[in-house]
Order: sequence, then C-alpha cells, then structure tokens
Amino acid sequence: MARYQAGRRSLAELWGTAVTEDGYAGHPGRVLHPRPGSLGEMLAGVPRWADRTFIVQGRRRISFAHFLGAVESAAAQLARRGVGAGDRVLLLGYNGPDWILALWAAWRAGAVPVLGNRWWSKSETEHALKLLRPALTFTDLPEPGAHGITGSLAPEDLSAAFDGVPPADLDAVIAGFPAPPEDDPALILFTSGSTGSPKGVVLSHRSVIANQHNLLSRSGRLPGDLPADAPQPVALVCTPLFHVGGVSNLLTNLLTGAKLVLNEGRFDPGRILELIETERVQSFGGVPTMAIRVLEHPDFATRDLSSLRSWPLGGAPVPTSLLETIGRRVPQLERRGLNNTWGMSESGGFLTVAGNRDLAQRPGTVGRPYPAVELRIADPDESGSGEILVRSPTVMLGYLTPDGVPDATVDDDGWLHTGDLGHVDDDGYLYINGRSKDVVIRGGENIACPHVEAALARHPLLVEVAVLGVPHPDLGEELAAVVVHRPGNAPTEDGLREFLTGTLAYFEIPTRWRVQTEELPTLPGEKIDKRTLRARFGTG
Repeated sequence: MARYQAGRRSLAELWGTAVTEDGYAGHPGRVLHPRPGSLGEMLAGVPRWADRTFIVQGRRRISFAHFLGAVESAAAQLARRGVGAGDRVLLLGYNGPDWILALWAAWRAGAVPVLGNRWWSKSETEHALKLLRPALTFTDLPEPGAHGITGSLAPEDLSAAFDGVPPADLDAVIAGFPAPPEDDPALILFTSGSTGSPKGVVLSHRSVIANQHNLLSRSGRLPGDLPADAPQPVALVCTPLFHVGGVSNLLTNLLTGAKLVLNEGRFDPGRILELIETERVQSFGGVPTMAIRVLEHPDFATRDLSSLRSWPLGGAPVPTSLLETIGRRVPQLERRGLNNTWGMSESGGFLTVAGNRDLAQRPGTVGRPYPAVELRIADPDESGSGEILVRSPTVMLGYLTPDGVPDATVDDDGWLHTGDLGHVDDDGYLYINGRSKDVVIRGGENIACPHVEAALARHPLLVEVAVLGVPHPDLGEELAAVVVHRPGNAPTEDGLREFLTGTLAYFEIPTRWRVQTEELPTLPGEKIDKRTLRARFGTG
C-alpha cells in the first residue's frame, strides 16, 4: 500500500475550486480539481496549528500536536492487537477525545473504522457484529462481552497515548498515512434503523475527502486560503460523532484549525448554553429539535451568546418559524450565520445548503447543490415534485451485505435514489416535500407529513410538532399529530384545526391529536422517533 509523502504538493495544489465533468467509480460525474488523493494528503497543513488547542471536553484540553502524536502511538497499539490493512475496527462509544483518536488511529493503521451507534440495543449490536466481523472493537460499554463483543479496547487503553511528548516532525507523522485507491472503502456508518434494522453504509476514501472539499470550497475555508495566524474558530459539537454529520463536523474543524468543544453525556440544553458562554463558541449546529430545546430553556435569556456567529441546522425539515425565532433571539444571526443543509448517510455528507438570504427569499428551501453535486427529479408530477436523485463523488459505494461486498444500490450511472420527494425551482433551489416513507395516503390522497408539520409549527403556543399516519378501517390511514405546547396555556384540538383551516386542504388537517407538555421522544441525534409515537396511538 502506497504512503503519502508530506510536502509533495502545496496546499493550493492540493485543494482546487475547478469543477470538471470527469468521472469516478466507473461512471460520469462532476469532481473538484485538484484534490487530495488520500486522507494523509487531506491533513497537509494541519501541523501549522500545532500549538493550538484542538479538543475540549470537560477538564480535558488536547492540542493539535498532542493529537497528531497520539495518532501514531495509538495506531501502533492497534497493530499490536492484530489490526492490519483493510481490517474493520468498530467504534462503539460516546463522543470524546479517545473516540476521535480511535478513528484516526484506525485510518493510520490502514484499517476501515466502523461507526456503531452507542444507543444500540443488545440485539442490534449483535446484528452489527455478525455483519461486520470486526478485528477489534473500541468501546466504552462496561461489559462488552455481554453484548457479544470479543477483542475489545477501552478508552483508557488509548488515552495514555495523549500523555507522550509530541514528535518534533508532525509532517513525518502525516507522511506515514497509507494512500490506497480512492474507491477503496474508508468508513462504514449505520443508518438510524428507525424503520428496520440499521444498514451499514460503505463510504470510499474519495467520498470522505470530497465531502470536506465541497463544504470548505463553498464556505471559502479551503486550507490554502487560511493563514497560520488567522484567529481560531471555536465550534461546539453535540450531535453524535458516529453520524455522517458528526464526522463531517469533526473533519472540518481539524482541517481549519478550529477548537472543537464536546459536551459530556447526553444532550442537555442548559449545559449547551453554558458551554457557548464559557468557551466563547462561534458555531453551534444540530437538528431542529436541539435548537428548539435550547431556545426554550429557562436559562436562555441570562446567558451571554454574543460570540455565536453560525447556527447551521440540518438532519430534518427546518420550520420557517424556527429560523425566525433564532434570528429574533440571537440578533447577530438575523442577517448572517443561519443555514439549512440537506444530506444523508447514503450520500456521504451534505448535498445542498441555503444561507440567510436564501431562507428569507425562498422559505422552505434547503438551497442549491454543493460544487460537485448533481440533482435530478425522477418522474415529476404536474407540480414538478418527484423523488430526488443525486450524483456526487461523496455518494456511498453501497450497503454492506453479509458476504462483505457493498450491494448495488447506486445505479450504473452513479445516481442515488434518496427516497426524499422534492422539486427544484427555476434558479436551481431545492425544496424537500417529504420522504417517500413519510407520506400518509388517506383515502387515496397523498399527504406529506413535513408539509403539515411546517404549518403547525407556526402556531404561537407550540414548541414541537410531529405528524404521522395511523391505521384507519375505512380510509387506510388517517393523520395524527402530537404537539408540545408551552406550560400554562394549552391549545384545544378545535383551536388547532381552526388554525390550519385555510392553510391546508381539509384532508391534510389531522383527525387525531395528542396535546402535551412532555417532550417528544427522540432517536440518537435528537431526531423525532415517530415509530414510538405511532405505537402510542396504536395502544390507546
């Protein structure tokens, strides 16, 4: 396996902005050129941040120099445990410096890190182990053997690597990274499993690098554009790092010399507000549910949030009312710093982005594609809406199958069928109309749940909303809504129906309701758990 040679190309020669109609993985498509050809090349330039703090979690503060030096030591430890090139290393743990170290140590050893979901049940863990057959499992589970795990490595087994003296030549550390073919597997992560068993998504080296290239190119933060003495950005990450958005966030902050602040434990909006104030956080993102709970927390008005410059949202439809609330309550973000992104595990990262001006002028849009992303609407109806197809070098190789070979989910021309429904306007802006699986068919009428949720979210008394389909003996399905209101002033079902009348068609107005103050149940990452909500309707 070839090794990356540090210094063979300058940063400007590594990270270009030219979009060419080229090809990859045996089919046509757009690529950015020039581009890093390996993870080692992607790291070129990171050593100039050596003295900066890279990771902060609680009392732990780790510099870039200590981190890169620890990667070398941790990779050697993996090799002593029998991990070799192409082997799979399962990471099954909560966010933390040691988790990040395990990820990069696996890459340095030439292995394929697999990002497991720390909230998996025992049966889901066993399913993943049978599918993966990992050479080693890094986990903070108290009793790995009880989950069927053999050959485990605990965080404390790796953490000592941070205690050594950083090597003087960090470029030499980077030069030791393998340089496999771009279309070899680099990373496996899992879908949420909200509608079935989690599926393993296989991403190539090309995918991991191209996603970062897209993001940094669009935001003007390519490594060649950043001087070594530029002020250090500060980013707070509270979404699970084992999701594609978490990995992307991690890599972005590593490549741009940012300080990465990690919360401890599960998502706590009060703790998030405290971290923004004490660490002077400039960027904090997540899914809409997280933003709502931060905004509604009783400490919000008493915390100093003046350092915030960016609040990106994604992972679920973003109600216009939420963006308006953020702009009102965090005034410096009213004109700049808000954005809505769209992507998925299968796409290897983010596909489109919309900024403040886009969101103000085109309510509901998720923006335009990143440079090397192509969009197509399959079989559009009379309104132009249909399934969204995407083609990008970031797209997965396929889902992992028991024989170890990714299945052919992507068609021969490289188009991924996303399962999302949407339309594109004349200026190339994409709008998501719902999931093909998040559509309720009521007596022959198709109802997109996100469309109804967006209308309900504008009600002044509501904090969270979820709309879903439940069985009906005559209509097949009927529409149900679960709404969370602020304490002290509960809306009535009749009042909610009246609020929607005139905005939605009669058949789009929910006929079953739950009005409550209890927060909605969520999956890891704080997406709404509609399967649990649907089961509650079914039992009463």
